[in-house]
Amino acid sequence: MTTQPARTSSDTRTPELTLSRGHVLVFEHARDVPTGFWERGFSDSWKDFQYYDLIEQTMRRGFDYRYLLVFDENDRPLALQPLLLATQDLAISAGASIARLVAKLRTYWPHFLKSRVALAGCLVGDGKMGAMESDEAAAPLVAEALEKYAGSVGVRLVGFKDFPARTRSAFSSLNQAGYVRVTGFPPLILDLNFASFEEYVIKQLSRATRKNLRRKFRAADAASPAISFEVWTDAEQIIDEIYPLYLAVAESSAIQFETFTREYFLEAGRSAAGKFRYFIWRQGSRAVAFSFCTIWDGTLYDNDIGLDYSVAYELNLYYVTFRDLLNWALANGLHRYASAPFNYDPKLRLRLEPQEVDVYVKHTSPWLNPFIKIFARVFEPARTDQVLRRHLHLFQ
Repeated sequence: MTTQPARTSSDTRTPELTLSRGHVLVFEHARDVPTGFWERGFSDSWKDFQYYDLIEQTMRRGFDYRYLLVFDENDRPLALQPLLLATQDLAISAGASIARLVAKLRTYWPHFLKSRVALAGCLVGDGKMGAMESDEAAAPLVAEALEKYAGSVGVRLVGFKDFPARTRSAFSSLNQAGYVRVTGFPPLILDLNFASFEEYVIKQLSRATRKNLRRKFRAADAASPAISFEVWTDAEQIIDEIYPLYLAVAESSAIQFETFTREYFLEAGRSAAGKFRYFIWRQGSRAVAFSFCTIWDGTLYDNDIGLDYSVAYELNLYYVTFRDLLNWALANGLHRYASAPFNYDPKLRLRLEPQEVDVYVKHTSPWLNPFIKIFARVFEPARTDQVLRRHLHLFQ
């Protein structure tokens, strides 16, 4: 593989910032970064160039994106770090009582606890440092590059969003650089080490959960009209059915993060044929549930769900979608199911395992950063979510 030169002396279109032991090139668009750097930094993740480009092209409202290509003092590329710029509600993961207080204060000060922030990582889910040597070697310079770029555009609050806990040792330099680490909202996984859904129910679930599930499935299977199941590889013909179902769930969430656009679901199937699946459950001819999934490296990633709440509880649609997705994954030779964060209570009862992720936060003002450290602990997601708080023993 040949990597294109990132810049020549006569090319002034890509901004460059000098670091203490190297330099960083700042790209405005994913497509501007030479392909070879994407291949070197993200070949081991389903969130590759295609995905970052998809996010950039379809999720523009309220977000800006940059891509930091970091070099060491010997001009060797160390990492390609995607960057998200947004105005963040710092109280988004607050508990109910604090959220009510913040809402009241915002009637007087609308921007209270809101700040412009520069975040290394992905808008959606876990982040990654596209290291080309090692995370340990890249982390200090990537952090310096993040702070230097943020300062150049007037942003003082910086962070690393939802990086897997397994990178904690490699990111130890962030602690020394003044970042505070808190636990983010964890995704969950289930190893498909069983031959059938029934075997999973018998071997892995408690007696009470088994009994409850079977009651739910009897009710769903007795529905009239019957519930049917479809699998699509693109959304062209079904977008008008699935998008309202997605919005019904997204807009009812107690914690509001990004809401995907129609274009996101449409372009996903167009941009990466074969990587995504659109699962639809119908009662008669009417779509009543939807799941948007990614298939990569033997894993089914259950990214987004949509439900018709007029029948969702009566038909136990969440559990029906879970059962049918596991059966489909087993039938297609997949060996792991991965679920997006939230809705933790049923997922933990179903024995999905939380995958701890870390959020690192810093204010570049040495006077304000001590307060940010205290503030971040108060709003730590694993402590403010009522269900996760009961399972703190799962986290370190």
